[in-house]
Amino acid sequence: MGILHRWIESLDYEFHVLDSCSRHQSPHSTCSKCINSCSADAVTLVSGKPIINHEKCTECGDCIAECPAQAIEGFLPKRMIHQNQLIVTDEHTPSIRELLVLYKKGVKALIYEQEIVNTDWKQAVSEANDRLKQLNEPPFSIQRKKGEIKEEKYTRREVFSIWKKEAQSTMRLIAPAKWRFNHRELDLSIFYPNDQFMTITLDTSKCTACKACQMLCKRNCLHITATDFTLSAQRCTGCLLCQDICPEKAITVEEKIQTSAEIAHSLYTKECNTCKSKYKTLSINDEKCVMCKKRESFGTFLN
Repeated sequence: MGILHRWIESLDYEFHVLDSCSRHQSPHSTCSKCINSCSADAVTLVSGKPIINHEKCTECGDCIAECPAQAIEGFLPKRMIHQNQLIVTDEHTPSIRELLVLYKKGVKALIYEQEIVNTDWKQAVSEANDRLKQLNEPPFSIQRKKGEIKEEKYTRREVFSIWKKEAQSTMRLIAPAKWRFNHRELDLSIFYPNDQFMTITLDTSKCTACKACQMLCKRNCLHITATDFTLSAQRCTGCLLCQDICPEKAITVEEKIQTSAEIAHSLYTKECNTCKSKYKTLSINDEKCVMCKKRESFGTFLN
């Protein structure tokens, strides 16, 4: 009975913020996308970290869809799809990211049966089509459904195949909740491998190659070697952690769709004119190490 009880308990699971959340990674993180996306005000900051109030949470999935770090564990809402067409319903409107993923999965059209399409759906499709235009992809079409969706007829072989799939689906539904989590299914970098949705800009006059950004970036978008500082924004989701934690404020992350490309900045090894120590710099005209510059600035401040 104890094993059965634990199994039944495992079938249900509340949304949970993981340690991979950028605010868990650093107190300097400014990300608030889960909070801003929650219309039920179920996500709040406690000691600088987002906490979900399960009494308020409606499990709409908005926080999952908006979290750039994919750090909210839970389920995205199910969608009605018929013959690669997304059925517009009165249920929760999909996020732009969700629509872009569905598009790459073959859903290129939306159909509706209501007299008037929900304004939120219209806006979501319009914004998704704006992104698709920037990606040089044809837009979603949205049209009124003509008549009822016809019931499909199947051969005996197809019927047994459908029963098998339905049985597998049922088993998935009664499996422990963690086996069914789909909060990692909205990684646009997987579905759009030749494009990037963010740009990372480095101010080489400020950067000291301290590697703080590289150590905290879970997407490996920043890579510092002995000779180069390479930026690869294809995998960037816009969590802004690198921008937030940079002590020199040398990194800027902005939302911009373009063909993916790596940008490599040369890293030079030089000798400081003041203390004669070796140091790394991104500026070929640099003559002093970081510590000497700071001592000089501090002395000027005191005077």
